[in-house]
Amino acid sequence: MNFRRLQYFLAVVDAGTVTAAAEQLRIAQPALSRQIKTLERELKLVLFEPQGNRLALTQAGRAFVPAARRLMVEARGLEDTAEALRTGRVATLVAAATSASVRGFLAPFIATTGPDDPLIITRQTSHFDIPDALLHGADFAVSPAAPVAGLAAMFLASIPLKAYVAAGHPWARGGVEALPLAELCGGHAVLPSHQSVSRHILDDALNRAQLAFDEVSECDDGQTIIALAAAGQGIGITTDQPLFGAHPVRILDGQPGAGPGRQTLQLPLHVTWMPGHFAEETIRAVAARLRRFLHAQGAVLPERGTAGEDAETT
Repeated sequence: MNFRRLQYFLAVVDAGTVTAAAEQLRIAQPALSRQIKTLERELKLVLFEPQGNRLALTQAGRAFVPAARRLMVEARGLEDTAEALRTGRVATLVAAATSASVRGFLAPFIATTGPDDPLIITRQTSHFDIPDALLHGADFAVSPAAPVAGLAAMFLASIPLKAYVAAGHPWARGGVEALPLAELCGGHAVLPSHQSVSRHILDDALNRAQLAFDEVSECDDGQTIIALAAAGQGIGITTDQPLFGAHPVRILDGQPGAGPGRQTLQLPLHVTWMPGHFAEETIRAVAARLRRFLHAQGAVLPERGTAGEDAETT
């Protein structure tokens, strides 16, 4: 099987049309169409069928996509493995993460690396598409969701959810550092949408305590949430670091019987990657450095000896 044809097939799948894929690949549309037909003959499968003036994946085509992606990732892994064996170092790693994670701590962490470290390229994705990113060529992912079974994972840190208020707010003037969730529910809250894992954590705590905010506005950009809070437009809740002079207040769960390490609402972060990845040791070392970086930023780490200290396959 010609791996270039697999690349062409996936380009058509991702671009939506042969025309768009040909433009991205910088080849002529008739040539791309011929390559797709040749792949279908090689596989003895019909991958696409006409649908108006477009091509749609057949049932066999849809089923073939994940296998094609895995093959392309493995082919790239072979090339990268050979390069690492020749040079004795991993030159480049692709990291998948949410835009909030990239902006909040991954890009600042990359700024602390040096010329002898791997070049870390970020690829932004949503919370719930991170496992798929590992099938699209990412070497590792920083995930706020629970690790998916079958992936290797290392716990990084638990980032506290913070309620931001304007500098003139009584909580800011009084230097309040933490408050029970119940004391936040009397006004207007600016929250991430339900596409965010942090919103699920917050909603779960609200439901368990039988609480609700009087008024809610949704925004999926953490910096905008903090900006609105700084402008006195409400209480902004996000995991982003302080900005615009807004005052952060940690949110306490306050559930009966909760231990001292579980009082603050927190977003757990993990690094995940494919088991057996050629750069597994390098990824583990990068993850350990990222964990130390997050700790220096004030992230909450598990006690020594708890699960998550080391990488493990889940």
